[in-house]
Amino acid sequence: MGSKLKDFKKRVKFLVRPIREYISNSRVRENAYYYHQLKKNSIKKNSVLLESYHAVSMTGNVYAIFTELVKSKPDYDFYWVYAVDKDPMMDCLKKEFPDSKLHFVKHESKEYYRLLASCEILINDTSFMPYFIKQKGQTYVNTWHGTPLKTLGLDIKGSGWADHKNIQRNLLQADKLLMPNKFTADRLITSHDLNGILPAQVYVTGNARVDLSFDDAKKIRQKYQLGEKKIVLFAPTWKKDIEDTTVEDLQQLINQMQSLQQKVGEDYKVLLKTHYFVYDFFVKEGFGDQVLPNWIDTNELLSAVDILITDYSSIFFDFLPLKRPVYFYIPDKEAYAKARGFYMDLDTLPGLVSENLDEIGVALAGNQSVYLQEYATKYEKFWQKYLYLDDGKARKRAVKAIFDQEGKDAISYESGKKKIMMYAGGFYNNGITISAINLSNYIDYDKYELIFWDFSKINAEKAGNIMRVNPKAHFIYKFSNTIRDLSDTYNQNWIYRQGANTKFGSMKKYQKQIAYEVRRILGNFEPDVVIDFGGYNKMFTAITAAAPFKRKVVYLHNDMLGEYNKVINGKYKHRWNLKVTFSMYNYFDEIVSVSESVNKQNKQNLKPWIRDLSKMVYVNNVVDAKGVLEQKQLVHEQLEGLQKSRYDQQYRIVFDESVNWGGILTEKSFIKPAEDKINFINVARLSPEKNQINLIKAFEKIVAKNKQVHLYIVGNGPLRRQLEDLIYDLGLSEYISLTGYVSKPAMLTELTDCFILPSNYEGQGLSIIEAMLLEKPIIGTDVPGIHSVISGTAGLLVENTIDGIAKGMDKFINGEIKASNFNHKKYNDEALQQFYSIVIGNQ
Repeated sequence: MGSKLKDFKKRVKFLVRPIREYISNSRVRENAYYYHQLKKNSIKKNSVLLESYHAVSMTGNVYAIFTELVKSKPDYDFYWVYAVDKDPMMDCLKKEFPDSKLHFVKHESKEYYRLLASCEILINDTSFMPYFIKQKGQTYVNTWHGTPLKTLGLDIKGSGWADHKNIQRNLLQADKLLMPNKFTADRLITSHDLNGILPAQVYVTGNARVDLSFDDAKKIRQKYQLGEKKIVLFAPTWKKDIEDTTVEDLQQLINQMQSLQQKVGEDYKVLLKTHYFVYDFFVKEGFGDQVLPNWIDTNELLSAVDILITDYSSIFFDFLPLKRPVYFYIPDKEAYAKARGFYMDLDTLPGLVSENLDEIGVALAGNQSVYLQEYATKYEKFWQKYLYLDDGKARKRAVKAIFDQEGKDAISYESGKKKIMMYAGGFYNNGITISAINLSNYIDYDKYELIFWDFSKINAEKAGNIMRVNPKAHFIYKFSNTIRDLSDTYNQNWIYRQGANTKFGSMKKYQKQIAYEVRRILGNFEPDVVIDFGGYNKMFTAITAAAPFKRKVVYLHNDMLGEYNKVINGKYKHRWNLKVTFSMYNYFDEIVSVSESVNKQNKQNLKPWIRDLSKMVYVNNVVDAKGVLEQKQLVHEQLEGLQKSRYDQQYRIVFDESVNWGGILTEKSFIKPAEDKINFINVARLSPEKNQINLIKAFEKIVAKNKQVHLYIVGNGPLRRQLEDLIYDLGLSEYISLTGYVSKPAMLTELTDCFILPSNYEGQGLSIIEAMLLEKPIIGTDVPGIHSVISGTAGLLVENTIDGIAKGMDKFINGEIKASNFNHKKYNDEALQQFYSIVIGNQ
C-alpha cells in the first residue's frame, strides 16, 4: 500500500509541477506566449523593429539608422521599443517625422513579443533577451555601440567562462553586423569566441550615430534647450553594478561636476552625462536635475559640445571627428587596467590623461587651439585606425548594407573549415573529459573548427578542465529556459521520463520544439557534425537526437548495459537516464564505442534498442602522448635536489600549484614512492565497475607473502569511504595509499613499477595506454574494453577474480611481465583517421 501511495504522489507531482511553474513564474508564461507567436505568425513585410540600449532610450546607432531609413523607406512601418513610459523622445520623433508610419511598443508587452516574432527587420545595438529566436525570413541587424577602449567578453580580466554568453548568442543570431571599424569587428568577434565560426555578414560602415554629431549645433541647442553658453560635457564610465551603487557614489560625481564648473568659469556650462544603467537611480534619489536626461541622443548633443571630459567611455571616439578638445580624467587608471584591461595604451590617447581633476582644470583654462595642436599627431593616428569612416556618410552605408542581398561589401569571419560540435559530458574529472581534452589537442585545426557546447554553469572542477582544452577550440553555452509552452513542457517531461517510445508523449512534437530551441542557442550557426561525446546526459542526448543537424553521432564510452545495471549505495546509478538515452540511439547516424571489444559487447547487449546494428562502430580514443611525456620529464626534474617536506618529513612531488586572489600559493602533491618497495598503481574512478574492492582483497594475498610492496589507488568517486573502511578492516593502511584525484597522474605512474586495471568492464581503458607510453608493465582483467587494448602486447590479461588478479601481481613480482613497446605516434594517427572517416564522415 505504501509503494502505491508513493507512486500516486509521484504521478500527481508530475502532472501538477508544470501548471504550478506556469502560474507562479511570469517569465515562463511570457516565453510561452512569445513561442506561440513564433509558431503562428508569418513575417510582416516592410516592417522594422528598433531597440536601443535594452529599450531604455531611443538613441545611438539605432536612432541614427532610423533617421536614414525613414527617409529612404517611407512605406515601411517602424516600431520603436521603449521601456520608460512617456519617454520625451516619442514626441520628438513624432514632430520630426510627422509623415512616417511610426509606432511605439512597450518592451516585453504582448505586442512586443508579437512584433519581435514577425517584423521583417530587427535592429539592435546591444542584445535581445535570451528567449529571442530569429525567424526564417527575418533579418537581424546588430549595430553594436561603439569602438572599445575597455576589453570585451573573454578578454575582460577575471571574467567568468560564460559571462559573455548572451552577447555571443546574439552575434550568432545576427544576419548582419555593422561595425565602426575593422578594429572593433576583430575585437568583438574574437572576444566572444566566434572568429572562424561566425555566420553573420560583417560590414565596416563607420558609426552611424556619429553622423548626428555633424548636425547643426544651433538646432540641437534649441531641441534640447541647452542655452547659449559653451558646453563642457563630463561623461564618465559607470564602473559598479547598480546593486552596489550608493548615494555617496552619485554625490561624488555631482561634486566633481561642480568642481569642473568652478574651474572653467561662467563662459561654460558643465553638463553631466551618466550611464543609462544608473540614470534612474539619480532620478530616484532626487538628483535628476543634476544630470542630462537619459532620452537625449548623445551624438546629437555632441554637435553642440565644445569640450569633452571622459575616461574609458567610447563616447570620445564619437567626439574626435569634430576635432574638438578631449580630456581624459582617469583617477583609477592602474587599478582598472589590472581589474579589466584595455585594448590600447592609455598614453596613446589623443588628449591629456590625468588622475588629478585639478590638473585637468588648469589645462581647461588654457588656450584650446594650442591644446589641439599639442595632440594633433596622436589624433591623426587615431583617425587612421578608428575614425576613417566617421565622415557623415555612415548612415547611408549602414542602410545599403541592411538591404545588400549579395554581401559584396561584407567581411566574412567564417574559416570555411568543417565545423564539429561536441557535448563532452560536463567536463567532470573522469575519463570522458580526458578523452575530449586529448581530442581537442590533436585534431587538425587547419581543416576543422571544434566547438564544445555545454551548460553555462561552471564550477571550479569544470573550469580546471576547460583550461586544459586547446585554446583553438570554441565554446557555446546553453542557458536560460528551454523554449516551450505548457503543452511542450508535458511532452518534454514524458520524453525525459520514458524515452522516445513513450506512450503519452510525441517524439515528432519534441523534434519541432527542439528545432526552435537549437535556433535559440545557435542562431544561424550550422555545424557539419554534432557529437554527443558524453553519452550519459539524457537531455543533451535527446536534444542532439531530435535536432535537425546534418550529421549526428553518439559515443558509448563503456559497456552501456553494465552501466545501466550499475548499483552504488543500493541504487541504480544510471538506469533512469540511460533508459531515455538508449531509446534515442536510433536517431543518430553513427553509434560509436571506444574500442573494438566493447563495441562487440554493446552490439550484443543493445540489440533490443537499436534497429540498425550496422550503425554500431568503434573509434579508439586519442592518447595525450605529449602531455604524458611532459609529466614524465617534470617529475624527473623535481627529483633532482628533492628535499623532505617541512610538515611531514616526507619526500613530496608537487603535481599542481595555484595562486589565489590574495597571492597565496597552494600546492598539491603526493608522497614519493619508496624505491625499496615494489609499487603497483591503479588510476581509475572509485566506482563499482573499476573493481578496486577485489583489487584490495587480491593485494591482501600479496602482502601476506611479501611485505615489501605498496599499492597506489589514484582517483575519486562514490566508493571512497567504502574502500577506506575495507583497507582499515584488512589491516592494509600501511600498504595501500588512496591518493584522491591527481591532475597529472602520469607523474606518479612514472615512479611506480607496474600498472594494474582490474575493471569489470571498460570502454577502452585509456589509463592503460598512458602507462604503456611510460613503458610500464601492464596487468588488466580480460573484459571488454581492456581485452582489445592489451591483446597482442607484452601486457598480461588475467581472470576477473580475486585469485586471478593476485596471480597477475605475483607474476610481475616474479619477473614474468615485461613492458610493451608502444608506438604512440602510429596509434594516434590511426585513431584520428578513424575519427575523421567514421565520426566526421570523410570518405
